[in-house]
Amino acid sequence: MAPIQRKWTIGRNTFHFEAPDLLWAKWKGECSLDEARLLVKLYRELGTVRPFFILGDMEEAGGIEAEARRYINEHVRQEWMLGIIYFKTRLLHRAIAKGLLLAAEMTRSEGDPPSTKIYFVSTRDRARELLVQLRARQEEHRV
Repeated sequence: MAPIQRKWTIGRNTFHFEAPDLLWAKWKGECSLDEARLLVKLYRELGTVRPFFILGDMEEAGGIEAEARRYINEHVRQEWMLGIIYFKTRLLHRAIAKGLLLAAEMTRSEGDPPSTKIYFVSTRDRARELLVQLRARQEEHRV
């Protein structure tokens, strides 16, 4: 039986879920506050069922509005995600992602899970390879 895939569009960004734990994202343009709210809702919907990985294509992505960044920092829960792999990134994307990660770490309370790991690779194929490695490490830690 083929895996069930669910698809979403938020602004110009598209997402599709591959069972059991992978959300593909294709980012286009800037991220507004309204889009950030819908994005957090999507992450919550998926992450409260099972933590997931995000593989994000950043080739056509822009920046993120300050209010959107703040909203994401305040509402995304680290326990929803197993890891984030961005590919086709520019320096702007790396800076935004690292800034979000730093803000999450600074606002983390004792007892909260550690921040989600973010990785940057050059291509979609390399993102898939890294995903295989991360899943293997995850399995090693479970045993």
